[in-house]
Order: sequence, then structure tokens, then C-alpha cells
Amino acid sequence: MYIGEIADKEIRGTLGSFIKLMVTFGELYAHAIGPFVSYWILGYSCLVIPLIFFLSFPWMPESPYYLLMKNRPRNAMMSLKRLKRCVSNDQLETDLEQMLKTVVRDLSDRGRFWDLFDTPGNRRAVIISIGLQLILQFSGIAAVESYTQEILEKGDAHLPASSSVMLLSVLQLIAGLGAVILVDKLGRRPLLITTSLLAGIALTITSVFYLVKFQFGVNTTGYGWLLHLSVIFYELIIALGLNPLPYMMLGELFPTNVKGAAVSLVNVVSSLLAFIVSKMYQVISDNWGVYAAFGWFAVSCYVGVFFIMLIVPETKGKSLLEIQEELNCKKKKKKRAKYELKINTIS
Repeated sequence: MYIGEIADKEIRGTLGSFIKLMVTFGELYAHAIGPFVSYWILGYSCLVIPLIFFLSFPWMPESPYYLLMKNRPRNAMMSLKRLKRCVSNDQLETDLEQMLKTVVRDLSDRGRFWDLFDTPGNRRAVIISIGLQLILQFSGIAAVESYTQEILEKGDAHLPASSSVMLLSVLQLIAGLGAVILVDKLGRRPLLITTSLLAGIALTITSVFYLVKFQFGVNTTGYGWLLHLSVIFYELIIALGLNPLPYMMLGELFPTNVKGAAVSLVNVVSSLLAFIVSKMYQVISDNWGVYAAFGWFAVSCYVGVFFIMLIVPETKGKSLLEIQEELNCKKKKKKRAKYELKINTIS
């Protein structure tokens, strides 16, 4: 939410992608240190980074949107100057004026939780945000990350599962860096569509591998690398788009007055879905086989591709005001009004 408000529209996607990139870095940090130290030392080692954040963040500039909401335009301009040091005063005035328009429009209706469903734009943003979380969580990310070592051990590959987990963390970090570079070059929709489709293909391969091995009893010795490759490719490809973008777009889709409530709602839904998927994975695997669980994950990705194509808008290179206008269909109304004006003029 903070990044969505302070970042320029040209780099907002890049900065937003850093959220999941840092989560991946944290996982790699724990995987690299954990095997060699005690739990006490690991806990204190992991405490260092949030402690640095706690001590350094009070010095960061406040969101100009928040300052305008509190009727402090001078402070908002000072904060904007800190955020955009190389921008001319005229451009700063223009940016502040656009922010003020956004804030005035948002504050005309004070944000409450039920306001999330009050306007067409908010309702559409809720559907998009929860829909993306459904695709992400039903792709099995929580289950795969929770049971990675157990899943890979069934491949009977020469590479130990513990080494594969370490390799996976490194590759996820590299893929996260790729997402940071690509999100503002390719756009949100192309990345979401491509990574969902490729994730579905990887999960299909995993499902077929388990089906052939356990249902048909085929000896897969020497082919375990296929399982390792498909699982690693799945986690690698979603780190490029499907994993970071639903969280990054939260800061773009909602107006200022309901953004806090929206982020809280979606995070609660995301956590609940992750819990359900983790539990259902074990239930489905025990009763119908692991291949059935991965088949469910794959189908969810394929359905997600159509959802993204039909519902999710492109937010690349658009200001927060422009995104809200699109969600509320105001651009279409303006185009229709211009078209009618031309017809009247010709008449």
C-alpha cells in the first residue's frame, strides 16, 4: 500500500515486486543458515533484519496521499520533493494537483469496510484481488512450499531433496529479480497470463508423473529428474509473475479511502485459502493420490488464465487516478460522449 502511494507510475510495478522478492530472500536466508546452527541462533539471526527495518523506517518520507488526507499540503510537497529529487517544481506541482484530485474524490465518501462493495470500481477491484488470490493459492503454492522436500523425495533422483530445496531457493531469488525487471516492461497482464499457463503445464507434468508411478505402477527409476524439474520450474515460473503481482496490484486497484481495509481483507482471504489448500492437499493425497491434488492445482491455473484475460485490467504506466477511472468505466463514458458530440456536430 505504501509503495503504491509513493512510487511513480513508471516504476511502481518494479518497486511493488520487491515485496515478494524480499520474502524469497528471507526464505533463502533461513535455508542457508538453518542447517548449520541451533534454533536459538537461527531465531536471533532472523531477528536482525526486521530490527534494522524498525530502526531505519521512521526516517523514510511519509506518503503524500496520507498527508493530503490530513490536510497538510505543505508537508505533502516536502515529502514529494524527497521522493522525486530530480523533478522540476512545475512537474511536482502537477503531480501534487493530481494527487489532491484523487484524495478529494476519495474523501468525499469516507472509507469504511462496507464501502469496498459500494461502487462498481471497488466491487470490481475486490473481485480481481480475491480472484487472483484464488488462482495463486489454488495453484498449490502453500502445499508445494510446505511439502517440497517430501514431494521431491518421491522422484528417486540422484540429487538429494535437501539440495534441491536449496537450489530452488536460489532460483526463486533469481526469478524474483526477473519479475522486478519485467513487470514494468511487459506489463501485469502478459506476465500473469504467461506464468499461470506455464505453471499449469508444469503441474500437469507433475500430476502425470505421480499417476504413472503410483496408479499404473510404472518403474520411474532414472526419470526422477522430470519430477524435480517440473516442481522447480513451477516455483520458478510463478515467482516471475503469479506470486508477486497479486500482492503488488493491491496498492494499485483500490482508492485511498478504502485501501487499508482492502489490503486487510485480501490478506485474510489469502491466509485462509493457503490454510485450506495445505490441509486439502494432504486429504486429497491420502484418499485419491498425489496426482489428483496436482491435477486440481493445474486445472486452477488453466481456469485462472481465462479469468485474467477477461477480468484483470492492465495497470502498467497508469496513474492511480487513471486506474480508478478505468475500473469505474469512466473512460468508456467519456469516449461515448465524444462520439455523440461528433455525431451532433455533423448533424
